[in-house]
Amino acid sequence: GAMADIVTQLQDSVNELNGMFYNCVGVLQRDAKPAGTTADGELSDALPDDGREASEKQIKEMAAAVVHQSRKIDELASLLPEVDLDEHAQLGRIAKLQAENDELDRELARELEASEKILAKATAAFEAATDKVLLSEDQPSTTGR
Repeated sequence: GAMADIVTQLQDSVNELNGMFYNCVGVLQRDAKPAGTTADGELSDALPDDGREASEKQIKEMAAAVVHQSRKIDELASLLPEVDLDEHAQLGRIAKLQAENDELDRELARELEASEKILAKATAAFEAATDKVLLSEDQPSTTGR
């Protein structure tokens, strides 16, 4: 019910966050300024201005979207019921679920058996009706043709 809906929303939100990370990293890789080097080949702190860099505004917008999505995930996670981490309680819950499953299995088997009996009766009735029609067609007509 409700927990399944929350879990689905949580999965969707995590997938969306993963997509955001993928896109953000891609933009940063594509638009990052190349590292400069000094005359002796060492990396320099000076970054060349080639006009390709990701704007600070763009970076802040991506970061804000990631933070917003992270908060949404936190809110959804907080709506999930507490999980009893006690192993004994978990095993008890599993046994209860297995018993429910076994009972449903028996109920379905009973329903299947009843349905098969009804189908057999319906098939027999259909065959009897078709036999009657076919046999009556084989009889000579008494209408005086």
